[in-house]
Amino acid sequence: MTRPPLELLAMERPLSGLPLIMQAVEEHQPTRIFAMFSGGNDSVAVLDIARRHPQFTAAVYIDTGIALPEAEPRAREICERLNVPLIVYRALENTRADGTADPQDYDQLVLERGFPGPTPHGHGKMFNRLKQRQFGRLVRDHPNGRIMLISGSRRSESARRARNVRPVTREGRTVWVAPIWDWSGAQRDAYLAQMDLPRNPFSPLIGVSGDCLCGAYAKPGQLAAIEEHYPCVGQRLRDLERRTAEAGFPWGWESGPPANWKNEPMPHLYGGAAYEYTCAGCALGGQS
Repeated sequence: MTRPPLELLAMERPLSGLPLIMQAVEEHQPTRIFAMFSGGNDSVAVLDIARRHPQFTAAVYIDTGIALPEAEPRAREICERLNVPLIVYRALENTRADGTADPQDYDQLVLERGFPGPTPHGHGKMFNRLKQRQFGRLVRDHPNGRIMLISGSRRSESARRARNVRPVTREGRTVWVAPIWDWSGAQRDAYLAQMDLPRNPFSPLIGVSGDCLCGAYAKPGQLAAIEEHYPCVGQRLRDLERRTAEAGFPWGWESGPPANWKNEPMPHLYGGAAYEYTCAGCALGGQS
C-alpha cells in the first residue's frame, strides 16, 4: 500500500513528536538541527525526541549568568547519558557580529535598571540580553544554509502560548520547531517515565528549572526557598537587592517595579519566535 506524503498526513491531523520534526526537515531542508536545552522537564523530553533524527547535530545550553551552579553540570550529565553533543553559549562571553566582545552581565543589568519584573520591558530586555543574543551567535556560527532549533514549548503551558505557539515557524535562516507543542503535562510526564528520563530536581524545591533566575516572574516566597536550598545563590540575590536599592531602584527580586515606575518602553526587544519558543512560559514557574 502506498503511504500518503507527510503533508497530507498533516492535513488530516497536526503532527507532534518525531514525525513533526521529520515533516519540518522535509519542508525546510536545514543543514543543522539543534535542541535548545535548559534541563527542564519539557526540554529533556524534546532532546530525547530530537536526537533520534539522523540530522540531529547537538544540544545547546545557554548560560545566562544567573543560574543555579548545579544546572549546567546536570545538563552535561544528561547529554552524556543520551550520547548527545552539548554546546554552551555564555552571556558573559557574548560577542557582536563583527567579533568584538559584548559581555551581557546580569548583575550589571539590574544595577542599571533594577530587577525586571513581569513587564514586557523588563522581561523582554532580560531575554534579549541574556538569551536572544546567544541564539544570534549560534546562527552566525553556522553561516551556510538554514538552522533548525528544537524547542520544548507547549501551548498548554499558558494562555499566551495557547494563542501564539505554532508547531513550526520560520524566521529568515532559522526554523523553530516545537515537537511537543500539543502535549499536556501528563503526556510529557508519561514520556519521561516510559523512556526512563530524569525529572528536573530543582523545580520542586524553588519553583523554577534552575537555568535562569532573572526573577522576571518570581513569586513571593521563592527567594526564601532559594536561600534555604541554595544559600550561595540566595546570598547573591540578597546582595543585589541591597545594591539595586542603593542605586535608586526601590524594589526587590520578587516584586518587580511598582506600577507607577517610569521606564522607557522597548517593544523591539520583546516578542518574535525566539521568545515564544523559549521564554514565554516563564510566568508559570520553571516546569519546562
